[in-house]
Amino acid sequence: MNCGQSHLIPLPPAGDESQTTRLADELALAIHLGRMSPGQPLREVELAEAHNVSRTIVRAALQRLEAQGLAEITLNKGARVRRPDADAVDDLIELHVQLATLAARNAAWRATAEQISRIEDFVRMMEHLAEEMSPPEEFQHLRIGFARALHNAAGPVLAERLRTAAPATPYHERAMDDLRSRDGRQEAARAARDVLRAIESKQAEAAAAAAERMLRRHAERTLTRRAAKTLV
Repeated sequence: MNCGQSHLIPLPPAGDESQTTRLADELALAIHLGRMSPGQPLREVELAEAHNVSRTIVRAALQRLEAQGLAEITLNKGARVRRPDADAVDDLIELHVQLATLAARNAAWRATAEQISRIEDFVRMMEHLAEEMSPPEEFQHLRIGFARALHNAAGPVLAERLRTAAPATPYHERAMDDLRSRDGRQEAARAARDVLRAIESKQAEAAAAAAERMLRRHAERTLTRRAAKTLV
């Protein structure tokens, strides 16, 4: 049963507090949460007016999204939300797995009590939402928060690289399909708990293995759903 309350825990910062970073983060979240669709135009003038920033800031933010694989910029045509390339799915998932395992391993070595508590905030709320059918966007928001908290716990240098190299959750549309089912949410929450438990006990290799299981489980479910849709 839905308790009727919002579960949107504030996300950890996505870097510095510059206008470019904040705008890039807002746009990335809109893409990950399905509020902006693949192929949707990202017009500089409209974004500048909507966010009360200059077109120079918008242009820099769009370049960051392009570097993360979330947008594509074409000369004289502008920018659009990038359409997922089916041929690149395996490579993108593998990249995400490798980066997540690196983050989990380092977090087990380096995470402070405060950082572990921050990760647990997201895990606990994920477990709560696994038992009720609130909007899937709320659960996806928590998964993004979990990923960011994990990255931050890996140490400042690695966290900065992870923020630019690894989208929080690749292929948001299929991820959202997974989170519309109770089973999908429960599995995702259990996987996140396994990662946290290993980090708390400072078992680096166990944390890395749990993170890999979490990502490969996500890939298996979402790719299976994609294949099923293709057959319909």
